[in-house]
Formats: sequence, structure tokens, C-alpha cells
Amino acid sequence: MIQRYLFDLLTQGKDAILANSKLLDDIFERDYALDATEVAAIKTAFANDPPTIINGYARQDTDFPCYAIVLGGEGESVTFLGDSAGQIDDETDPLYRADIDSSVWDHNYNIFIYTEHPDLTAYYYEIAKSIMVAGFRTLANVGALFNFTLSGTELAPDPAYLPEHLHVRQLAFKCSREFQYIDRDSLLSKAFQIAGIHVDKTGSPSSVGGVKTLVTTYDAEG
Repeated sequence: MIQRYLFDLLTQGKDAILANSKLLDDIFERDYALDATEVAAIKTAFANDPPTIINGYARQDTDFPCYAIVLGGEGESVTFLGDSAGQIDDETDPLYRADIDSSVWDHNYNIFIYTEHPDLTAYYYEIAKSIMVAGFRTLANVGALFNFTLSGTELAPDPAYLPEHLHVRQLAFKCSREFQYIDRDSLLSKAFQIAGIHVDKTGSPSSVGGVKTLVTTYDAEG
């Protein structure tokens, strides 16, 4: 549910800016060298009308300005031999020794920035971009995401995704993540203990693969 990580990240970034407007100085005054008057106007606009953050496309009844998080596409990019990623090796886990199937997926998410003015859209786009870049480490730690990239574009008016009288930019976020599946049925085909009255003389503890045999060997000639 990567969109939830993005939702939390954008929300935390918005709240941080509302709590400390000097963060906008770092974006617009330091990085883009905008004059103090324009930066002050951006701060006022953001404080008075911060973006609503939603999952899914914006609708006519959405409160604008808005950051809308939409899945752009995803798919497997790396597969493993037999889809195998080993077994659960935590002996305290009830699924201990269950097989794990795995592959690496690439995920593409679009963040649509909607406002009622083209300049405001450009400002809010830069703010969203800065929040995302600053949050890459958080996404790696919390969501186990990697291979981050960002790109953006201006979108032409289209009633399919753009409510009337609004301006929109798209910030495209890409990442990778390992997707795992626990094969519970694999436990049914495994023996966790064996018992018997005979062990081949030529055998060794490694022959049983570490399984507890419950057999004490006896050498009649020894």
C-alpha cells in the first residue's frame, strides 16, 4: 500500500511547513532566488490555503488546492529462480520454515497538483517535489522502498482527470520494492522430525539436513 506511505509523507511535509514557514525560504529563496516579496506571498497562500491530500483522482467536490495520489502502473522487474526467496528462519514464528516466494516490483505513482491559478500550481508543485526528495530516507526505512526517481510535467486541460477551471501539474514518483508471499501450504510437505531404528553407517548428521532424528546410533563392532 505504497500510496499510504506517500499520503503520510506529504501530510507530514505539509504540517512541517505550516509549523515553520522558513522551510519555504529554502525552496524558493535559496534554490530559485525569488525575491522576498514573492516568497512572502507564497508563504501567505500556503498558510491560508494548504493543499488537501487525497488518494485517487480529484472530484468536483474535492477541496482545492489538492495533492491527489494515483497509481500510474506497476509490475515485476526482477524475478528469482523458482520465485524462491528461501524460508522463514525465525524459530519463534508459527510459520517457521515456510517457503517464501518473492520478486522485485517497480511502482509508478502520479501526484496531481491542482490549484485555481497556474502560478500557484507551480509553487505547490515545487513544494511537493521538495517534500518527496526530503522523504526518500523515510520511505526507505518505513516502506523498504528503493530506486527512487522523480519527474514532472504540465498537463493539458482534460475533463477525464481535470475538474473545470483548475490548473494541474503531475509529479511522477517511481520506486522499487520486494514483494513477498508466504506459502503456508509448503508446511504440509515438510517433515520436522523423523524416527527410525536404522541409520546407514556411511551416513552423517548432514545427511538428514539438520532435522532432529531422535535416533541414537550404535556400532556393534565398536
